[in-house]
Amino acid sequence: MKPFGWLSPPQIKPTELIVNICLWLAAGMVLGIGVAWLALRLPVVREWFIPGPVIVILMVALFVSGLILHCLFARFSTPVALFWLILMNVLTGLLFACIFSLAGTALALGVTGAMFAISAVVAHYAGSNISGGGYSLLMLLVGLSLTALVNLGLHNGPLEWIGCLVMVLLFGLTTAGSRSRIQISARELYMKEFTTVQACAIHGALRVWLNMANLVFELLRLATWVIDAIRSR
Repeated sequence: MKPFGWLSPPQIKPTELIVNICLWLAAGMVLGIGVAWLALRLPVVREWFIPGPVIVILMVALFVSGLILHCLFARFSTPVALFWLILMNVLTGLLFACIFSLAGTALALGVTGAMFAISAVVAHYAGSNISGGGYSLLMLLVGLSLTALVNLGLHNGPLEWIGCLVMVLLFGLTTAGSRSRIQISARELYMKEFTTVQACAIHGALRVWLNMANLVFELLRLATWVIDAIRSR
């Protein structure tokens, strides 16, 4: 594998790290689709799971999980980070199952997962030919191209287009914004625990979710500020 630069110590290469992070994120999307399929297909689960109040419970669970992630991420060991990564994907799959059909869930999560999988292949074979900014742009272009091809091919309506675009842009931009911090964290984790690239990749994938949680909190704070400004008039 051709690295485009080295982390210190040199056992962890940025190319290898980003490849594994993308694969973990893609696997998480597949897990979310599988969870949604179980929730919508198994009669016992479906009867208990689909009523409206469950949507609120899942949204609160995701919010609390994101808050815990925001506060305690730096203290997470690799097993805890892996558990939290799985938890975030499971909760997302369950929430999507409550809100969308199985086809809509598979479309949004599948396109996002395919974006990460293709990006992992590109990073593996391109190596030093792709810079950090160029790679992030390429990831977004892959996601947007997949969104257009799949939705045009399936003749989907505006809701499917919006769902795919939101997921691709949200995860693509969050991943791009996380890259420099992921590499610094990987270096720190390796020097502290002499860990493997997979452990660093798990923490890196979870950091993408952390940045998504931070983004949601910032949007909520902005919404609160706007509401307060309107009320004060």
